[in-house]
Amino acid sequence: MAIKADFQKHSTPHTGRRRLRSMLMFPTLLTLGNLLCGFAGIYFAMRAMHDLGAGIPDNAALTFHRVAWERVLPSYLTVGAGLILVGMVFDCFDGLVARATRSTTNFGGQLDSLADVVTCGVAPAALMIVLMMRELASDAIVPSPLSPHAWGRFTWIAAAVYVAMAALRLARFNVEHANAEGDHSSFRGIPSPGAAAVVVALIIIREQFGTFGRQVIAYALPVVALCVAFLMVSRIPYRRFHRTYLLGRKPFGRVIGILLLLIVFVSYPAPTLLVLVLWYAASGPAEAVYRRFAPRRTAAEDTASEPTIHRQSG
Repeated sequence: MAIKADFQKHSTPHTGRRRLRSMLMFPTLLTLGNLLCGFAGIYFAMRAMHDLGAGIPDNAALTFHRVAWERVLPSYLTVGAGLILVGMVFDCFDGLVARATRSTTNFGGQLDSLADVVTCGVAPAALMIVLMMRELASDAIVPSPLSPHAWGRFTWIAAAVYVAMAALRLARFNVEHANAEGDHSSFRGIPSPGAAAVVVALIIIREQFGTFGRQVIAYALPVVALCVAFLMVSRIPYRRFHRTYLLGRKPFGRVIGILLLLIVFVSYPAPTLLVLVLWYAASGPAEAVYRRFAPRRTAAEDTASEPTIHRQSG
């Protein structure tokens, strides 16, 4: 009995520390998964550029060699865009897991921002450049700082500004949250995953259109990327999507709405994704304009309304 008691006494703390170390590593692994998804997105942008140089049509290459997946992600560009979305899922959960396991560290915050620079900054810009090269090849427009066409130069500048603004936005976020918890209910400026979601949603939705629709999206994409780039470094408040709409207790009506939205997303993934990300990108400026011009209640009105509230509650 003494031997058994001694074994339990010395084995339990070691087992607990082993489990604690594995829990502490889990948020880091999620962050690295985000980084690797961004790296894979850049690789598939290079793969699509290789096929463009070889004269292979965009939808001729087999991606997953499965019919179901080919319908959703029929080209290397859409595969890269889909991997960026997967990286955003990792980015969403690494912070939640770190807080749940009480393993938030400055190291994890810095690593998370470095991963976001690749996944939400460089990778979407690379995919946009390749898409423009493919879709506008018939117009002899090549995105490049040395392009003879003004739109080619503008496209490259828009992609470069997008990458720079993503890096500035993430650096500002690190500085503002270095010594304080901050307001976890909102962001200042659209978060880099939200901006990247707008770009990759347009890349994915283009597969649903014909030649004319694809060219319209190709011409609109640099303008949209430039707009969300400046939204990233703006001071416009944006709600944290998962905290506001998914986590915590929600009214029954909102739960039903989320379930219906999931059903619509499964049936029409690309259009639903585009509507959601455009709505989120526009929500910040829309709420800011509403707060600026909405009529404000005066102190006299607030005082006059208090007796009515007491009478109704009594």
